[in-house]
Amino acid sequence: MANNNENKILNVPHLRFPEFSGEWKIVKVSELLEFYSTNSLSWEQLDYGNGIIKNLHYGLIHKGLPTMVDISSDLLPYIKSESMPKSYTLFLNGDVAFADASEDTNDVAKAVEIVNCDEQQIVSGLHTIHGRDKSDLTVIGYKGYAFASDSFHKQIRRIAQGTKVFSINVRNFDEVRVGIPSKDEQIKIAKLLRAIDLRIATQNKIIEDLKKLKSAIIDQLYSAIKGNEYSYRQIFEIVNERNKQLEYSNILSASQEKGMVNREDLNLDIQFERSNINTYKVVRKGDYIIHLRSFQGGYAFSEKTGVCSPAYTILRPNDLLEFRYLSYYFTSQKFIKSLIIVTYGIRDGRSINVEEWLDMKTVIPPKEQQCHIVETIRNIENKIENEELYASCLSKQKQYLLRQLFI
Repeated sequence: MANNNENKILNVPHLRFPEFSGEWKIVKVSELLEFYSTNSLSWEQLDYGNGIIKNLHYGLIHKGLPTMVDISSDLLPYIKSESMPKSYTLFLNGDVAFADASEDTNDVAKAVEIVNCDEQQIVSGLHTIHGRDKSDLTVIGYKGYAFASDSFHKQIRRIAQGTKVFSINVRNFDEVRVGIPSKDEQIKIAKLLRAIDLRIATQNKIIEDLKKLKSAIIDQLYSAIKGNEYSYRQIFEIVNERNKQLEYSNILSASQEKGMVNREDLNLDIQFERSNINTYKVVRKGDYIIHLRSFQGGYAFSEKTGVCSPAYTILRPNDLLEFRYLSYYFTSQKFIKSLIIVTYGIRDGRSINVEEWLDMKTVIPPKEQQCHIVETIRNIENKIENEELYASCLSKQKQYLLRQLFI
């Protein structure tokens, strides 16, 4: 890659393949693309089972589909026969679709490019904008990444309209420009970013398979336990230690995968009065927590000390347990299913009767076997963490290139 940071020619990207030179064309998106009408079909009018024409819903653009949508392999729903629109325009290879609305300005005009659709029929659906290169300035594969670039979305953020939900329309593309290099350079850029996308997809599959392996090993290890039987009441003490002296300021919340984590790490807009933090319960390292969603996600384990909502129930284990031993079992499907008999209420009003649960029994093996189980699962977790770190690096690499390769 050649670095053009010192180049005084403005219409070139910061980073470029060394064999290319000369300025890029700057084109209005409205002059590059011809736009077609789209339908407004809801999810209730779509069916993943069978049909003739597939439909691209804006929700799939926001979550689930890659930048380059391969119709031969990526999963899209069909239009139900009774909901078929009277008129429509089918996608052709290289067509793009933009999501025209989002609660996040960074996702307004998020785009995908359609490839390998020769054998299937697909149309653009609710809250999308369907565009096609009308001047043959681009190659298949380039537009999707150009419209994912930082330079494109900076322009979109300036013109997106709304308060809680931001939106754009076709007319806005009169105000947005995109850089177009030679077709040979477009091909190189598209191939590079496509290769990274495919590697990210492979990496995500590796992580997904490792998580399935972890779940299977947990089920296997905890189903073959031999030891002494105890009630949970013999293992745990319910503690109600309060933060009266304001000793702790870090608020912990329960998460599905990570147990108790700092609330600020969840990126949730949770309103609370910090003046009430003295009423919060103190969570110690090694505690187990019954939270409001435990009936469907199990109990959370805390590897850190902090405070949590007074609505949580804090379980502090005695010396029958090794550190972290029951944390895996308490999030397993076997354990969650066992909670059904002590769970009362309906829908989101369900809660666990803790006193009844404490009288339920479990088998606790010798400390040596507990350590072996924890070590085995921790090894898999470390592997997952390493693979997730690599996936994060790939994603950062892609985002860097989207900032540097386009104008």
